[in-house]
Amino acid sequence: MIRLKNNNNNNFLILFSNITRKIFKGDRLKRLSIGVSDFLKIIYLNKKRKLSILDYGCGSMDLSKKIQKKKFIKKITAVDIYSANYRFKKIKYVNDKFFFKNNNKKFDAVVIVDVLHHMGIEDAHKILRKLSKYSKFIIVKDHYEYSFFSRHLLRFVDFYANYAYGVTIPKKYFNKSSWILSFKKAKLKQINHISNFQQHDGLYNIILNKKHHFISLLKR
Repeated sequence: MIRLKNNNNNNFLILFSNITRKIFKGDRLKRLSIGVSDFLKIIYLNKKRKLSILDYGCGSMDLSKKIQKKKFIKKITAVDIYSANYRFKKIKYVNDKFFFKNNNKKFDAVVIVDVLHHMGIEDAHKILRKLSKYSKFIIVKDHYEYSFFSRHLLRFVDFYANYAYGVTIPKKYFNKSSWILSFKKAKLKQINHISNFQQHDGLYNIILNKKHHFISLLKR
């Protein structure tokens, strides 16, 4: 969900992107929030209490604003790299640098959505290990590539989705082997996994179909 602070010069590009998403059924949040919430509910049933969540790489917090409505969510700490003053009933936004310098809290779950590939899949295990200090459970949504073509298809879609926000476009994405290696190097176990997650409908799903999306539930 990494989307950096809005640049006024890019307002037209953002508006164009939002309109085309609406026309061609490119809304990712509806299915995504359900998929993440289903995994959160597994954790909730395990812990038998309302959950405190860390949404790492929250961007504009669109996902947090969706999942906060679930009855089993107590509060969400949303973290990203830019300065912002978001205020919601169950959500507290914290700058990345401040969070890691000052936070001693533990969370019931960490959510990290479409962030790891932007930070480099070679370093994904380091990020997962760092986040595992804050929670026993981590929910990851990310992408699989299968070939030279699918890699550059993902890069094109990433460019379209993020060009107006100044987000770095990765050179490569996870495949199934590199994903397994990443969470094992982070000393985590995968206890649930959806390898063909349909994120979009309509034209967007035709362009980038469900085989390119996965959701994983990891446990320390």
